[in-house]
Amino acid sequence: MLHFVPLKAVFIDDAFWRKEQQLVRNVVIPYQWEILNDRVPNAEPSYCIHNFRIAAGKQKGSFGGAVFQDTDLYKWLEAVAYCLTTEKDEKLEALADETIDLIAEAQQPDGYLDTYYTIAEPEHRWHNLMEGHELYCAGHFIEAAVAYYAATGKRKILDIAIRLADCIQKVFFVEKHGGYPGHPEIELALIKLYFATEERRYLELSKYFVDSRGQNESWFAKEQSRPGHRYIWPDMEFFGDRYFQDYAPVREQREANGHAVRAMYLYSAMADLGRIFKDHELEEACNALYHNVTQRQMYVTGAIGSAAYGERFTSDYDLPNDTVYAETCASIGLMMFSSRMFLLTGNQACYDSWERALYNTVLAGMGSDGRHFFYVNPLEVIPAFVHSSPTLQHVKTLRPKWYGVACCPPNIARTVSSLGGSLYAMDDQRLHVLTHIGSSFQYQGVSCRLQREKEDCVLTIDAPTMEIVLRKPEGFVLEGDEVIRHPGGKAEYHYRLLPQVRFLRANTHVAADEGKVCVMRGETVYCMEEIDNGKQLNALYADTSVLPTENDDGTLTLKGWRREDWGEALYSEKTPAYKPMTLTLIPYSQWNNRGEGEMRVWLNEACPSFN
Repeated sequence: MLHFVPLKAVFIDDAFWRKEQQLVRNVVIPYQWEILNDRVPNAEPSYCIHNFRIAAGKQKGSFGGAVFQDTDLYKWLEAVAYCLTTEKDEKLEALADETIDLIAEAQQPDGYLDTYYTIAEPEHRWHNLMEGHELYCAGHFIEAAVAYYAATGKRKILDIAIRLADCIQKVFFVEKHGGYPGHPEIELALIKLYFATEERRYLELSKYFVDSRGQNESWFAKEQSRPGHRYIWPDMEFFGDRYFQDYAPVREQREANGHAVRAMYLYSAMADLGRIFKDHELEEACNALYHNVTQRQMYVTGAIGSAAYGERFTSDYDLPNDTVYAETCASIGLMMFSSRMFLLTGNQACYDSWERALYNTVLAGMGSDGRHFFYVNPLEVIPAFVHSSPTLQHVKTLRPKWYGVACCPPNIARTVSSLGGSLYAMDDQRLHVLTHIGSSFQYQGVSCRLQREKEDCVLTIDAPTMEIVLRKPEGFVLEGDEVIRHPGGKAEYHYRLLPQVRFLRANTHVAADEGKVCVMRGETVYCMEEIDNGKQLNALYADTSVLPTENDDGTLTLKGWRREDWGEALYSEKTPAYKPMTLTLIPYSQWNNRGEGEMRVWLNEACPSFN
């Protein structure tokens, strides 16, 4: 079966990604630990460790934060596990062990683990699967536990996870509680627990949660009809079954609907189960859903989920640039879905969406200092409008230190620190080189090293006879053989990967982008910022008759024009006048690292008459 070369076997020495991973290890993880302990001045409070200490009986008090607040700690712990997988750190490991001890004390005698319901509503366990996030929290803990056990070999955290999973199995299988999570995540975690323990009951429990969805009467409708039902978020009453991907059995779903992160986590589990069980109906559904997401509802930056109200998908081609939500976690979810679709289908093109999301939206979600984060990722920002318009209040003009609901920052940390586990894939006959990130591994009798110096790549292989398949990324020219017949033994293979600077235009159905172009270099989307081009970026026009110039500092420059301001009149019959200028573009992932200002991805395309 096609599988990834595991993180433990891979070492990344690519200059860019090594720097990003060291930023996570040395800055992000310590910073987020201080956040979780509410020790960062002027940052939104986390309450996370506070809640665990109360649940463990170490202090008195009331629960703070959202019902799913526990997951901030779990994702932090998972990121720590991935860092320890690739590089030992006794101090960090000791801190993680202390945290695991605290979690163990918060776990209830029957294996239940959720600080909100333990502290605030112990009588209402499992009563609100639609909103309560108990299974979501459990899933993130189980993922952290599997990662930490793999990194350290210490069983304590894995045993906590097993007790938790067995508690869930008892409730839903033995006691036949019924239902499935409003926010998918447990499904993915149980599959990982199955591979870690070889206990098939966890795989079957994951399949149960996926298969139960959309069958006959919605479970969530039953919950809402019970006397005394109370909404955690009142708007949930009006969202309907499509919001929860609950409108039809999963094998019949063909269009991405509802909350974008929930959808990505569910579809990722569907892809996993389709591969493991060789379920062709699940594979067919996943193929249709993946096509709909990436060909109808994905931004050029790899962002998904265009509506702020409900953090959700809307309809095909509805991709506004300024009101967009584009949650960082949703793009991380797209990476998860894309990598699993590759394993399911063997189609390397799935990694085009994986890289598009990673190199643009996911990277933009974290400031260059590792201490400021975006939750929302617009493609167009005018600060004056953001500050005054109630329809844009979800947009931030500067990255905040933290959020009251902060799922995205620790999700970035676990994604960047686990990157090595998604670079290569193998089966009995071939090795897939998926990303061309400088790295090396030794695994199952294969020794591999990929060295990349700008466009020049050298792949050194010491392995039995096998086929090596090099992925040709979208936006690149690959000079050399894409499929290499390795005869066995040790050999070097040279090839070149040339990023192409190009203009992209959107489908005419995307109303927001008509008459505009986007500039890309390789997998990287570029944008204009006010600091380089002045105010009113909307008044700038790009000359697309000549490709942009690449500069040594990573910027691009191209010929353009500025439409001149005609004064105070709101409307006029005057013929516009245009002044030539040079436009400067930077990678979208790096915007907002130089202060507040306008930003724009899609540029007005100049008419030929401008010349």
